Formats: sequence, structure tokens, C-alpha cells
Amino acid sequence: MKRVAVFIVSLLICVMSILAADRTVSAQALTDSQSSGRNDAAADVNNNRIALLPFENLTDEREVIKHVIPAITYHLENKGIEVISGEGLNDFLCGKRVRSSGQVSRELAEALKKEFDVKAILTGSVLSFNADENPRFGVLVRLIDAYSGTILWAGYETAAGDDFETILGLGKIKSIYSLIPKVMENLFSSFDQEMLYKKEGAERKVAVLPFQNNSKYKHAGKIAMYMFLVEMLKNQAYEPIEYGNTRNQIINLRIWNRGAMDYESIRALSEPLDAVGILLGVVDSYSMGLDVSASPKVAITARLIDSGKSRIIWYNSHELSGEDEVIALDWGRIKSVHKVAHNVVVHMVKEMEGSKWQ
Repeated sequence: MKRVAVFIVSLLICVMSILAADRTVSAQALTDSQSSGRNDAAADVNNNRIALLPFENLTDEREVIKHVIPAITYHLENKGIEVISGEGLNDFLCGKRVRSSGQVSRELAEALKKEFDVKAILTGSVLSFNADENPRFGVLVRLIDAYSGTILWAGYETAAGDDFETILGLGKIKSIYSLIPKVMENLFSSFDQEMLYKKEGAERKVAVLPFQNNSKYKHAGKIAMYMFLVEMLKNQAYEPIEYGNTRNQIINLRIWNRGAMDYESIRALSEPLDAVGILLGVVDSYSMGLDVSASPKVAITARLIDSGKSRIIWYNSHELSGEDEVIALDWGRIKSVHKVAHNVVVHMVKEMEGSKWQ
């Protein structure tokens, strides 16, 4: 009997130990699950976090950026995005000796990800900012993936106060501070949180260089490049490489004449970028047409080079003026040189689709 009693007691102790262990494991599992949930929640927050860099100012107005960044922040936050900007970010950029935040290299993207735990970086350029009786405002933006340094989304928008004018002069916007929200609303109409996630890339990665500028407009070559980046990203045939990465290689290789490159330089530039092609060209005309009797005029020549086979696979020159879209009684006339330039680029990228890469 004693042996039976001892056996039963031992069995009970063993069962109790197993139950206690199970409770411990269950509690730990619950704790791990809760911790995982918190980490997932944190990851969700971080995946919606963007570093908003100070934009590149391509206008003659020195204080333009302070009006633009708050407007962009407002629209991003309305889309559910957590925005990192301001003094802390500016100090970080100064510490990294970033001279121009209008471009983002892969190295800068990685540094921003590590420092601020961001999913992406938004950068861009202000093309026009004029606060006269007929205000004008134009902006170009690119969203860069913090992990890969690739372009996730890009947009361009420009407008003048009289673009909203209807019959008898009604609707015209006379204040730049009323015009900026209109432009931003149109710009971000195609943006949502899905843009933060890279979609399957196009088959052909192409590096776009700043165009050689033969016009009198100071930034015409750079603006043409940015517009090609925006429009080529919309075209599924190409994946344009973020200019920050291209710029680093241009500096390393000391390539100065970007409107005309020999094939050896093209191959040297393409290899580290993993680019199959290089797009380069010349802005022949970029006229504002400020005179009452003159319309803005833009002429661009571009060529796409297969860097692997060292041959030109597409070449085109295109010219437009603001009067080319006139229907009747001046309706349809384009008064912004940037809008004319954009129409030129849209036309050329559409033509580029037929390029043969055999």
C-alpha cells in the first residue's frame, strides 16, 4: 500500500509540474504574441514614415521653400503619412554635407533610413514661384525608396492664376497663397500609401542625365531631365534611375560634357548603375514668352543609347509653342514655359516606346 501511495503522490507531482510548465509556456507565448503585435504595429507606423527633404529651389525667390514644405506636409499627413522634416533633419543633412537635397543617392537613402527609420524619402524641385497679379507656381516631386534608392512615385504640376479664369474674368486666382493649395491638390491626387511599396520594376533601367542647355533659361537642362524622370516612370517600358545615384557616378568619373558622351564613358557610367541605357540630349530653346505678343517656346533634342551594344536606338527632336494648342479666340493657349516643356517631354517619351533593343 505504501508503494502505491508513493507512486500516486509522485504521479500527482509530475502532473502538477507539467501543468505549471504549460502555464509558463502559454504566458510566454502570450507575452511574445503581444510583443510581436507591438512590433508589427510599430512596423506599420514606420512603413508610413517619410523623410521630407528641403526642396531644390530653381526660382529667383529666396524664401520659396518655407511656403512649399508646410503645404506638402499637410497633404502627406492627410494621406495618413508620418512626415519627418524640420530642424533635426536639416542638421542631419548638414552633418552629412549634403549640398543639394534635390537628389537622393542610395547612400543617403540608407543613412536616412538608419537615422530616422523611414520607409521613403520625398524630394523635388520648385520650378516657378511668382507672386504678381497673375501668380505662377510649379513643382516637381519624386518619392525614393529608403531601402533600394529607386523611384517609387513621381509627379509634376504647374499652374497660373488665370488658368482658373472663366467667362468675364471670374474664377481667376490672384494670390500665390491661394494658388499653391490648388497645385498641391492636383499634384497629390494620384498619391496614396500604396505608393510607398515598390511594384515590379520595368525590364529596362535607364539613367537620365541633365540635358545640355543651349537656351538662356538658367535651369532648363536640369528641368528637362527631371521631367523625363517623371514621365518615364509612368511608362512601364522603363525604370528611370534616381538622379542622385547617377550624379554620384558622374562625379566619380568626372564626366563634364553631358550632352555628348563617348561610348567608353557611357559603359563606365552604366555598369555601376546596372543601366541598360543612357538618355541624354540638348535643350535648344526654353523661352518664357513674357512679351504680350510672344508665346513660350521649347525645343528639345534627345537620344537613347543602348550602353551594352554602344548604339543609338532612339533619336528625336521636338518643338512646341504655347500657341500650338489654341482652339479659337486664344482658348487653349499655354502661357507657362514649364507646361510647354512638359508637353514636349510627354510626346517624346511616348515616341520612345517604339525603341528596338535587339
